[in-house]
Amino acid sequence: MKTNFERDLEFVQMLCNPEYLRWLYNGDWFRKEEFRLYLRRLRYFGSPKFRVFLHYPQCMAVLERIIEDESTLEKESFYEQLEKQQFFIWKNS
Repeated sequence: MKTNFERDLEFVQMLCNPEYLRWLYNGDWFRKEEFRLYLRRLRYFGSPKFRVFLHYPQCMAVLERIIEDESTLEKESFYEQLEKQQFFIWKNS
């Protein structure tokens, strides 16, 4: 059984996946206050103490972007750009 920390770690890194983000957006998850509060809580992974656990630290930039401007998720160009960036990072890692 996974701990809360493990679930949070897995979830925050899934934010790098444009298809998963699109699924969350289309499922109206971002309209739920509880979900938005959860996203804000995940900011703790940005601290040096927790950042070391991230295999995909770029997820923190995605997290901040969607917290600060949820309307970003309405634009197909956001998903396309994220996909290109992720491909570049994975290819050059």
